[in-house]
Amino acid sequence: MTDEFNEESIDTFEDRHVQERRVASSFYLRIAVISIALIVGLGVVGQLGINAVTDASVQTEPIQSSVLLCPEPGVGAQAGSRMTAAVVPGQPGQDQGNGQVVVTTLTGKVSDKAKLTAPGAQTEIAGRGRKLPPISVVGTGSLAPGLIANQWSRDPRGQGRGMASTPCDYAGSDFWFVGGGAVAGRQTRVVLVNPDAFAAVIDLVIYGPNGIIDAPGGRGLVVDPKKRLYVPLDALAPGVPTTAIHVIARTGRIGASVDDDQMSGLKSVGTEWVPRAVAPAKTVYVPGVFPGKGVRVLAIAAPGVSDAQVKIRVMTKDGTFQPAERDHFTVPNDSVMSLDMSSVTQGQPATLELTSDVPIVAGMRQFFGSKRVQNDTAYSAGAQVLTAAAAESGMPVQGATRVYLALTAPKGEAKVQIALLPYLGKDVVSSPVQVQEITVPAGAVKWLPVTLEQKAAWFTIVVTPRNDQPYLIAHQVRERSSYGDLVTGYPWQALHTEVQVPSAHEDPGLPVRK
Repeated sequence: MTDEFNEESIDTFEDRHVQERRVASSFYLRIAVISIALIVGLGVVGQLGINAVTDASVQTEPIQSSVLLCPEPGVGAQAGSRMTAAVVPGQPGQDQGNGQVVVTTLTGKVSDKAKLTAPGAQTEIAGRGRKLPPISVVGTGSLAPGLIANQWSRDPRGQGRGMASTPCDYAGSDFWFVGGGAVAGRQTRVVLVNPDAFAAVIDLVIYGPNGIIDAPGGRGLVVDPKKRLYVPLDALAPGVPTTAIHVIARTGRIGASVDDDQMSGLKSVGTEWVPRAVAPAKTVYVPGVFPGKGVRVLAIAAPGVSDAQVKIRVMTKDGTFQPAERDHFTVPNDSVMSLDMSSVTQGQPATLELTSDVPIVAGMRQFFGSKRVQNDTAYSAGAQVLTAAAAESGMPVQGATRVYLALTAPKGEAKVQIALLPYLGKDVVSSPVQVQEITVPAGAVKWLPVTLEQKAAWFTIVVTPRNDQPYLIAHQVRERSSYGDLVTGYPWQALHTEVQVPSAHEDPGLPVRK
């Protein structure tokens, strides 16, 4: 690891916790107010003669609407960028009536549109050296289940050199990111996209190594309708090397993303999107620790009133072990701790299992290259344990590029089916090809190269479980280059296909108040 990465990559275990809780206090106060309002609202429902506490029956129904947001498909891409979308076939509800997917650029200097009309269809909007506005991907009816989208960009040389990608995530009101910093030569931005016709009001709560950052400029941010708002991290937390960011929508819904760029002089160290992390939990898995030389920096935040006592287990292709010198440590409450795990993973693919006595969030920043040669960076994050199908689109096909899957079976032996959907043209239905069954031993990671054996610009990978054991999955795209390798990838989420709808009925025993 070169000198310029020391302050960024390796934190100490000194207790530097500072009680800065003004932002957190206001947040918890808002939660309390919302809770009281909810209780009062349920009381009103009861007075109207509808049983607020329903019976135990819950119906599972296919989703009827999906809204995905791609924050900035053209970022840092002088050579090429694209947004890809697909409707993964074979999902529940796709045979029920009509549906459509409309892909549209939001407000910006350029505009474009695409559509999908059948399961198995795929489409794209290409940047080709121009910066695209944010893109909304809206699926309704029978084409909402199984809808996915991805943005990918590549710049092989210059100050913006790097490869970056991120899934186009669902619009929501609560997001966690672990990664990003505001030191010299580094630029991290929070990108907020509002898909709706009314303004959204957003709070950013930023955690640093010494506690919550007092950043009034991150509260009450207004994102105008159909617009995108950039929030530079150095304006809110200058000089902070490692952060965790909690994005909370007070009103409305948004798409939230974080991008991270770093320079060493005039040389790009790497550009990448920080994956969204799962919400705080006592057990967190970080898959997608990629093989290769370079520092692997684990960052853990403990949002709450208590310090976190964290234990680490490492899963590799050979099974699970506890690292001798990195097996447990304490993360001060409301703080972020970072730790170099390079000596533990030793350049091989891995998944980290973190267990804590209080909820935590986690992520990992990965550098690629030998000593004093940093080629690119990539991120991982605390990820979902999957029990249903998952898929990602936009896997590039070109001569020097390779795609890999990292499959983990955190509990018992997991069996999955892998299928590829080649991109055949806009709104052209693609059938699964190169279907194969994969078995992952319990507590192990399987590193699997994936190559499409036909001509196509890109393809979608679909992974479907074949037994009842949970699994985790991440992918890596790596381009070999004489200028230094370009790398991107991230953990996957489950396909959104169904929603649980609780049953509600009138209770004749409750009088209607007039």
